[in-house]
Amino acid sequence: MSAALSIARRLSLSGGKGGIPQLGYGVYQCPAAKTTATTLHALQTGYRHIDTAGIYRNEHAVVAATTQFLSANPSVTRSDIFISTKFAPHLQGYEAARNSIAQSLSHFRNPLAPGDRRLKLPANRPDGRSRSAWPDDPEFSKEKTENDGLGYIDLYLIHAPSGSLNDRNGAWRALVEAQERGEIKHLGVSNYGVRHLRELYDFIAAEERAGRPGGKVEVWQGEIHPWLSRHDIREFCEEHGIVIQAYSPLARATKFGDKLLREVKERTGKSEAQILVRWSLQMGFVPLPKSERNDRIEENAAVFDFELTEEEVKKLDTGRYEPSSWDPTVWTN
Repeated sequence: MSAALSIARRLSLSGGKGGIPQLGYGVYQCPAAKTTATTLHALQTGYRHIDTAGIYRNEHAVVAATTQFLSANPSVTRSDIFISTKFAPHLQGYEAARNSIAQSLSHFRNPLAPGDRRLKLPANRPDGRSRSAWPDDPEFSKEKTENDGLGYIDLYLIHAPSGSLNDRNGAWRALVEAQERGEIKHLGVSNYGVRHLRELYDFIAAEERAGRPGGKVEVWQGEIHPWLSRHDIREFCEEHGIVIQAYSPLARATKFGDKLLREVKERTGKSEAQILVRWSLQMGFVPLPKSERNDRIEENAAVFDFELTEEEVKKLDTGRYEPSSWDPTVWTN
């Protein structure tokens, strides 16, 4: 598999409708005022996959950067770019998800022009009620279609298994309905544990028995790196044909200098960040490294001129449980 790796490589998604670029760029905690420039630089570097979220409050900047990039590079088409976003973890249920999808879609279908002052500001925090990205701007309340702006959301994820089982199922139903309307191409979940995934699959099966579209879980996103291997979730995803997006693939730099990386660094001459991104790629994951610095955005993409040995890959798959941030996969609600 590793011999075929390149920045242009895409992984197939089980629902069809195209694939997902294997290397992504994440904008978690990137201030909106910086996100347009950093996203534009990532696209210019060769990234074709950007991961954002409603709660990051920078969807508008990602959309603006993508629109600017496509305008300046006519050989690159909308279908070449893949943007994932998410239903905020503090919201719950069908109506909140339905409204949040509409709010994200209004960003995607109404790109802000270069110089718009709102690109220096965080977007409105999703509240589960507003369907407009900018309620005070009547342009954002107009009916738009997939021919406007970026047209559609490539991947929409439930950010975390929040609320009750009924809340989670209701949110999923809203995602499926939006997909049926052509507003979303692909569906997935983030930070779901195996129990949450099994419950969702039970709901999908029940919907289909009732004659309603149940949707398909095509992507699972969560923290994965050598110190958080997630063997149980990986096994479930492999069994069900779910692609794994790995956020915090660099373990938030908390393991730089770790002895696990030292020998590989000496052999390859690569940085810890590059080794971890390469490991994630060779494992078949979709890593989402993030940085606000142009040099590090480039460094994280410069991982296709070396390989980890089979022994190194296995050694880095430690089976340990050391999350570097929150872990909703273990929530018991």
